[in-house]
Amino acid sequence: MSQIKQLIRLYQSGSGIKTIARILGMSKNTVKSYLKKMADGGFNTEELLKQEDPLLEKSFYAGCIFR
Repeated sequence: MSQIKQLIRLYQSGSGIKTIARILGMSKNTVKSYLKKMADGGFNTEELLKQEDPLLEKSFYAGCIFR
């Protein structure tokens, strides 16, 4: 499972940004960035979790917002 899906599931379960960052081994700013991209893209978490990992990860990298 991709880190992004793990991030989404942790966030859904009520974990905080610091906790998510520690569990996934990424910075708090990265977690915040992913959460912001999700909010700005207007997608709900269930839709994102249904995407295939490569497509989902492509959506978050290189400044792309859900294209």
